[in-house]
Amino acid sequence: MSDPNVTPEPPVTEMELVGTEDQCSYLPDQTSRMIWRLARRLTESRYEQLLERGWRRFGRVLFRPACPSCTACQGLRVSVNDFQPSRSQRRCRDELDQHQIQIVIQQPTLTAEHIQLYNSYHHDMHHRRGWPFRQITRDDYFESFIDGNFSFAREVQYRLDGRLIGLGLVDITSTCLSSIYFFHDPEWRQYGLGTWSVLQELQQAKNMSLQWIYMGYFIHDCQSMKYKSSFRPHQLLRSFPPDHVSPNWH
Repeated sequence: MSDPNVTPEPPVTEMELVGTEDQCSYLPDQTSRMIWRLARRLTESRYEQLLERGWRRFGRVLFRPACPSCTACQGLRVSVNDFQPSRSQRRCRDELDQHQIQIVIQQPTLTAEHIQLYNSYHHDMHHRRGWPFRQITRDDYFESFIDGNFSFAREVQYRLDGRLIGLGLVDITSTCLSSIYFFHDPEWRQYGLGTWSVLQELQQAKNMSLQWIYMGYFIHDCQSMKYKSSFRPHQLLRSFPPDHVSPNWH
């Protein structure tokens, strides 16, 4: 069904490319293919329309799955007003609240502290879960998290005694928050800092009277994504419609 609320963008603002098939990073027995869009500019209203249709953003690049033989990836969004933390989430929240971690929300920045924390986190995940590891450079970080200088882009810093122990990249519009990426000091893994950061994003979204938090893709058989489905109630987007078709979240 066509969506009359979609604001078409002039073609020059979004250049679309279809990627080649490759081995899936999440399901080893599957292949994957992505559609990419390079956004020269991106208004808030246009971005909300893209989020509703399952697009994700890193820097100027928007992407979503277009796998030829697999539909395991599903968009997941959490209803902000209806969210109720589980017992384990409440326990995580209460324990970390005692540490009096300072939260700073601001435009994304790039410092040596950012690079060091990102590389420490990924080095730990390389040994813990076998993630491929390559030291990120300042240029890499800028391209992934800062390029575009979009008005809705934010970073959420988590500091303890002035030291950066966690950092979340998010987008905040008038109706929703999109959780892009989070990394943290490996020493804090045992405390559930990742879960706590999502709870903080949900609280921030509630304070701002937002409707949804978009948490990216959920794959039922991928262990790294299991945590997303524990935030309830949520909706899933099981297929990714073209721009002129209304999305079917349920």
